[in-house]
This record gives sequence, structure tokens and C-alpha cells, in this order.
Amino acid sequence: MRCPNCGAPTVVFTIPEAVLDAMPETRPGAALCTRCLTVTPVDEPPDETPDWTAVHETFPTDDEAAATVGALLALVDSLALYRSEIEEIARHAESLGVDVMLVLDRLAADDGVDPHFDIDRRRAQLEQLLE
Repeated sequence: MRCPNCGAPTVVFTIPEAVLDAMPETRPGAALCTRCLTVTPVDEPPDETPDWTAVHETFPTDDEAAATVGALLALVDSLALYRSEIEEIARHAESLGVDVMLVLDRLAADDGVDPHFDIDRRRAQLEQLLE
């Protein structure tokens, strides 16, 4: 599947049960763009674990942790609208051992990633939210 925003390849994944209720779309899966980080809901995610290193070499490799970060990226551009949902998803990612701020830092520092949102600004806002 290609990104509808920029045409780059995507990583298609299943939204973890633990965060599914926090998502605005009730679809069971999503496709995360490897370039612009756009997340598009999908109706039929694959059964197999995707190659999360296609997003970034330092992206979490544990499927649930990586999918939780993917779910977070789906909402982080709408922080004002999904504040409590973002906090819930970020806290779940942290409970899985993910340093969400570090993931965002590494994505922001990679020239091959060109987020459709201001990742540095969102990172700062998310940091304040999670204090």
C-alpha cells in the first residue's frame, strides 16, 4: 500500500486492543507512511507482523509497542482534539517500555523522514502533556 499523502511505501499494522477504543476510527488496522508519517485507517490489516524498521531503524521492533507508537502518530497532529486519547496511548506505549520522546527525537533527526506535521512542536506539546 502506498501513502495517499506522498506516495511513499507504508507499513500496514493491526491497532492493539489496548488502544483501539482511543482511536477515532473504529477500523482494526492502519497504514503508517515511511516518509511523511501519515497514518491511514485500513479495514483488513495483515495477520503477520510488519517490518517496523521500514519506518525507521530505531522504531520499536516489538509489534505491540510499535503499533502503539503508530496509533499515537495517527493522532499527534490533532493534539487539541484528542488530548486524552493521546495521553492514554502514550502511557500505554511507555508501559511497554517505549520512550516515546526518544522515538520522536530520532524521527525528527532523520533527513529521510519528512513528517506532515511539525514533529518538534508536537514533541514539546506531548512532553508537557505527559509531565
